[in-house]
Amino acid sequence: MSCKSAIYTANATATTVAVGSTIPLGTIIRRFGNNINLSGNGIIMSGSGYYDVDASITLTPTAAGTVTVSLLCDGVAIPGATASATVAAADTAVNLSIPALVRLQCCNSSSTLTFVLTEAEATVNNIGVVVTKV
Repeated sequence: MSCKSAIYTANATATTVAVGSTIPLGTIIRRFGNNINLSGNGIIMSGSGYYDVDASITLTPTAAGTVTVSLLCDGVAIPGATASATVAAADTAVNLSIPALVRLQCCNSSSTLTFVLTEAEATVNNIGVVVTKV
């Protein structure tokens, strides 16, 4: 695969996340190029083009029910970039995967990607995110 910029972030520290809150992305494991960077709990994309996103999230809900994680771009949910799972017991860990393709239209534009827990409180055990500018 050939790309202009890429980033790989990971957070393996168990963190309880409330509904509507942003999931902490941890630290940069690998990064190259000038178009993608980590800033707080968001990934900044700079420059027009397409950005391929692949996230893997392992979490444990605090109660039985459905847990949902959504990918947002500048605070707006990306259509189809949502994953959810229903668990019968609160101690059951689930793995969610969110693949997406995001487009920035203007050459001088930048946008921020965040992952938000949107359905039920959970402990995020691990999150790994790869974003590449293709």
